[in-house]
Amino acid sequence: HAPAFHFMTTLHIEPIGRSDRGSKMGTNDKAKRYTSNHLRSSTRRSAFDSPERRSLLEAIASRSSDDVVADAINRLEKLDPSGGKAASSTDLGGTWELIYSVNAEAFSPLLNLPQPVRPTSLQLLGKDAAKSVGEGRIAQVLNFPIFPLSLELSSGAVPVPSDPSTLEIFPPFRLEAVVATNNRFQFVESGSDAEFRGLNGRDDEAQAAGRNLYKQRYLETSGKKGDLRISEVIAGDPAIVGVIFVHRRI
Repeated sequence: HAPAFHFMTTLHIEPIGRSDRGSKMGTNDKAKRYTSNHLRSSTRRSAFDSPERRSLLEAIASRSSDDVVADAINRLEKLDPSGGKAASSTDLGGTWELIYSVNAEAFSPLLNLPQPVRPTSLQLLGKDAAKSVGEGRIAQVLNFPIFPLSLELSSGAVPVPSDPSTLEIFPPFRLEAVVATNNRFQFVESGSDAEFRGLNGRDDEAQAAGRNLYKQRYLETSGKKGDLRISEVIAGDPAIVGVIFVHRRI
């Protein structure tokens, strides 16, 4: 059986949007959009407050069309506080909550559960990830609100030497369940991209594709709660190249 959710290493989300390199959002189906239950708190004032930032948060909170959100992302990206070096910045480290995506059921069917039982989706990077999954690794975590269970999927990640805005994702990939914060059970460990994609039901083309590259298009660098981060898969599994996410530091 495929894992209960798919990490940024595979990102089983249908292509939902491209950067301003020539493509546009592919769907306006709000039923397939993921918006955090806690989004409203992300609209607090920020050291990086700007009309462009406010426009993006307002578009997400009001569930505007994906084309409107994509336009807001493209305008905010031009103000990137990291200067195009987010992947190599220590400010990338932390715990980040997913506040916007599309086709959430492809990322994980669990993200389409009713709100009382819907898990939050977090990414752990840098020191926050090291505490949980070891140095040099990053983790995607689904936390369930009613019972003390988390699903945690981790991989290796390093900045691409030729592009300080981009992370390269690499094996081993590990899927674990964490119960009551202390009890950890490992379900899957895959030693290659092809093996992990095969476990997720990917076709031969996807299994043969290169490693996923995860571009950090925008990163707020205060290191404080509420910072925003925008990222996109720009290479790798052809089914998910172009997927865009908006995260908020918590």
